[in-house]
Amino acid sequence: MKTNIKKYTKVLLMVAVTLGAASCKKGYFYDGINNDPTQLQKPIPTNLLPGIIQSTGYEWGGDASRFTSIFMQQVTGAANQSYSATNYSVSSDDVDNMWSFGLYGGIMNNANAMVKLADANGQAHYAAIGRILLANALGLTTDLWGDIPYSQAFQGNANLQPKYDSQQQIYTTIDNLLTTAITQLAASENSIQPGSDDKLYSGDLTKWTKFAHSLRAKFFLHLAKVDASNYSKAITEAQSGFTSSNDDAVVNFSETSVNTENPWSQFNSQRGDIEFTGYIYDLLNKNGDPRLDVYSDGGGGLGALYGNSNSPVYLMSYDELQFIIAEAQFQTGNKQAAATAYNAGVAANLGRTVGSSTYAATVAKTSGSIALNDIMTQKYIANFLNPEVWTDWRRTGLPALTPAAGGVLNGQIPRSLLYPSGEQRYNTNTPPNTGGMLRRVWWDK
Repeated sequence: MKTNIKKYTKVLLMVAVTLGAASCKKGYFYDGINNDPTQLQKPIPTNLLPGIIQSTGYEWGGDASRFTSIFMQQVTGAANQSYSATNYSVSSDDVDNMWSFGLYGGIMNNANAMVKLADANGQAHYAAIGRILLANALGLTTDLWGDIPYSQAFQGNANLQPKYDSQQQIYTTIDNLLTTAITQLAASENSIQPGSDDKLYSGDLTKWTKFAHSLRAKFFLHLAKVDASNYSKAITEAQSGFTSSNDDAVVNFSETSVNTENPWSQFNSQRGDIEFTGYIYDLLNKNGDPRLDVYSDGGGGLGALYGNSNSPVYLMSYDELQFIIAEAQFQTGNKQAAATAYNAGVAANLGRTVGSSTYAATVAKTSGSIALNDIMTQKYIANFLNPEVWTDWRRTGLPALTPAAGGVLNGQIPRSLLYPSGEQRYNTNTPPNTGGMLRRVWWDK
């Protein structure tokens, strides 16, 4: 049961999370520190926050990015595990580290601890930030797997085999976390405030509030396949979300040491079994899109924009929110508003990637010419290497990708990940991997 205890009960301080940077190595965290009780005494929110943010960036730019980007043909596996992923042969062992050490043992366990500590100390603003980060991580985890533990997780010896909540319940939990966080952020308090420890927004509570609203809009959109009324909810929520690219939720990395480098840079230097070729590069080249020159180095490698040791990882951006608005407006029949948001999204993404929005005129749309394929294709390009691309494709089927020729899923593209091997061994509540990677999560039914 030792492995299971780690997953649900350890509180990892920033130093442990930072050492987990090399996610392509076995394990995400250094066990010596993970198991050292002297590192776990009297944690406080200001100590936990930097590590939670940094580990979130590592996960979004690490395994979660690699697997989904391979499925979505934004990268191509050339050898080893990555080659197998290109053929959709991803095992339960392959995703165990991401679940055990990245999401549960790292981000969510620490965020849950931070929320409890902050609530107990009357630090509403820290508690709010913890809830936002927890909701964000829950969203990624449930979108990758479906039903996941939450209501009985993080209880230590009291429950070493937490039950799996349904994805519908998880989405309710996510929304409750975000709405509570928004209320807490608006409250006045005289306790210690987030500042330099806040590696996302430097203590700017207004930007955290916008991030929470933007996440709510994104998660409402995810559920529109279940209930179309969620399109309108997404539109309403987006009105309080990001108002410019200055609000982007972006995790920065540095060149000071291997432990603080961008995860894609680390992976490419240590493993190098992924090529940056595939559908997206062909699409950009065909259309003369200037983003090709920053997404690719021109020789099959990752471009400097996302591939340098100090390149950022975007959790969510203003341009993504504009595409959310565009899709929701289109689906509710307001094509003028859809075109306006679409054009704004394209321009914003070009601005933050190539530094010029000139190309936007080439793909600009009006109320009479806008189509869902336009919105989803430009969002696919804008969300380069972001796990959200796989969620969008599963919801809409766009862009229309051709399954890998050597794929093992009978000519189909994966719809979910297998539950990890550690869960299957240690938690009898783990759902069976019936249907394999073609199993559809609740919102994808």
